Amino acid sequence: MPSEFQVSKLDAARRQMETAIRLYFSEADPISIHTLTSAAYDLLSGINRARGGSPMLKEQVPTWVLPDAKDEVKRILNEAMNFFKHADRDHNGVLDFSVEPTELLLYDACQKYRGLTGESVPLLGVFEVWYVIGPGADLVTGKERMKIRDDLLKIFPNSTRSSFFYKALPLVSKIGSK
Repeated sequence: MPSEFQVSKLDAARRQMETAIRLYFSEADPISIHTLTSAAYDLLSGINRARGGSPMLKEQVPTWVLPDAKDEVKRILNEAMNFFKHADRDHNGVLDFSVEPTELLLYDACQKYRGLTGESVPLLGVFEVWYVIGPGADLVTGKERMKIRDDLLKIFPNSTRSSFFYKALPLVSKIGSK
């Protein structure tokens, strides 16, 4: 690796997500996964706004929840990112950390990256599929999407996170290269 090179913001976001996904499927440190996910999410959100793209999850929150709950939902979605990034107000603070927001934000970031670039990145695709059959399975709505989820569950029955990764990556890589 050269000691100096140029990198675009989209490339940085992709690299952060790919690293977060490798860590995720290795069941490595959830704090590092969240930090990488948050950094990539913020980059993609800024690029998306500048390009006039459709809103990402965090920007859609005000339309999904009651007006008096929107600040609380935003706080929950940003709590871990802010906790891991700042110590000026709560240097002795302790956080009850949940991985669920990380998974949701990483899924949203993967979808937005593909939307912004038109690029199919195998690692991102593997995470998207895993999310639909795993942590986000209950969020799948619509008859057509539910059928796709059910078909994927038949292809990858009883998969653990790491076994799914090693089965799915070669398949997704072949699809993405066509």
